[in-house]
Amino acid sequence: MTLHSSAAALIPFSPRERERAALAERTFGLNGKALPQLEAAVAAYHGCAHAVAFDTPASALEAALQGAGTIITDAMAPPHRHSAFTRSGVRTVYGDISLGGVLMGSAIDNAVTAETATVLFTHFEGIRSQCPALPPAVTLIEDTTGSLAPAPFSGTAIWSLSPLMPEGVSPTGFLLTDDDTTAAHARLFRSAGRKPGSLWNYDLPLRGADCTLDLLAAAVALEQMAQLETACERRRENSALLDERLGGSTLFDRMKRAPDDAPASYPVLLTPQLYCPKEDIFTGISAKGVEAAVCCKPLYKTTAFKDESVRLAVTEDFYKALLQLPCHHRLTSSEVEQVAAALLDATEKYAYRGCRF
Repeated sequence: MTLHSSAAALIPFSPRERERAALAERTFGLNGKALPQLEAAVAAYHGCAHAVAFDTPASALEAALQGAGTIITDAMAPPHRHSAFTRSGVRTVYGDISLGGVLMGSAIDNAVTAETATVLFTHFEGIRSQCPALPPAVTLIEDTTGSLAPAPFSGTAIWSLSPLMPEGVSPTGFLLTDDDTTAAHARLFRSAGRKPGSLWNYDLPLRGADCTLDLLAAAVALEQMAQLETACERRRENSALLDERLGGSTLFDRMKRAPDDAPASYPVLLTPQLYCPKEDIFTGISAKGVEAAVCCKPLYKTTAFKDESVRLAVTEDFYKALLQLPCHHRLTSSEVEQVAAALLDATEKYAYRGCRF
């Protein structure tokens, strides 16, 4: 199967269209061993015992959430998380976040009860953060889908090769664990919960879903594993170049990260004076040929998950301030320079307009 491409109008926020173009001349066969080979390669990359492959990050997270009942999590949920919440039927208890975009330890402590003994901790946009210390009885699930770098985790983690997968092919999701029982449960879940018996007989020990990664996507992902180190290094280089170009501005804060982080985007937090003209800034960046983004909004403010009883002050300020720029591995250095110039031009243009009320 050959993967065809089409040109993007802007410097894209996501690299997937360019991955599609890069693979346009390649043909992938349906290798029957691609799935176990991919799982072994991903497990070795992360240094864990098991990497159970799914079609999407949402499916991998849904498998991890089975039986959780009620979870503690932040409300800044990207699409794969609210899809998993809906399908798994978990009840969510929201905790407030720090300005690093991750759950605060105090919020977890205040929310933990006998019924809320599972914490979903998300490393915002792949900027790896230290998870707060948790009580011994609490189960931890870490969402590390924002980074291509190896995921240091304890317990269970969700990871994806999505940024390296071309558009039109399943983005992949992996449940990472050292626990044999957890891995066996995840494999049963992705097979619709079906356990074969003798002859035609079978059982359904759990309610699963048909979400095994298909062989074509597995073959592409196995090929793309060879690009991981290069992709991570390019993301670090692009982030460092943006640091250099944007470091002098007082109109936004750059989010702190470790030197070995390979972030999914370059997030900045606008100063309060720019909250009102944020839409104009966003539009101005696009007018300069750069695709900007705001990945997610507080889940309790959306129609499907509306909850008037919830108000998280830092979460809502974070949402007002957040603006994300492309810094992925398919950008050239000149494009990164254009990204920086677009943000500086747009923020300086509206720096003194303020609010109209």
